Formats: sequence, C-alpha cells, structure tokens
Amino acid sequence: MIRGTTPTLEFTLPFDTSLIAKMYITMTQNGKTALEKTLSDCNCSGTSVSLTLTQEETLLLQQQPRSTAEIQIRVRTTAGEALASDIMSVYVGRILKEGVI
Repeated sequence: MIRGTTPTLEFTLPFDTSLIAKMYITMTQNGKTALEKTLSDCNCSGTSVSLTLTQEETLLLQQQPRSTAEIQIRVRTTAGEALASDIMSVYVGRILKEGVI
C-alpha cells in the first residue's frame, strides 16, 4: 500500500459475511493503532470483505524506508463466537510529495 492513495483491501473469510454481528479491522504501525474500521465501513459479499481507504487515512501511516503496517480482523458472529485473523504485515510505500491530491 502506498501512502496518499486510495487502496481497496480485500479479505476472504472462511465463513459467510452474513454471520458477522460486529467486526473491527485494525491497522497498527510501530505498536500504535493507526486506523480502525468497523463493519459499517466495509462492503461484504459472500465470504469477501472489502475496505477502501481514503488518501487522508493512508497519509496517517508513517513514511520511512521499509515501513510496514500490521492488519488484523476481529469479528463476533451472530452466534456469539469471537474470532480473530492472523496478523498480516503490509509494506507501506513512500511518496515524494506529501498531502492529498
């Protein structure tokens, strides 16, 4: 993911998204929460969850050579189960001109 862009993150779950009662997608960098999104921020279809970030949101990520961010999805199902994904690591690309276009 490159800072200052509008990427769409896509996740495939091992169950149908209609079973999700509550969901958080959390992105951290250097041990601190950079972004947190909920079910209402996402588009769900079948087993797929997609989330489009804004330029402002990706600009919240720090820019350093070889920067990474971690992402994790946590859900509570309609049956009351609490589930969490593995923590995913994504590369955060630099930009030369700072700010929103």
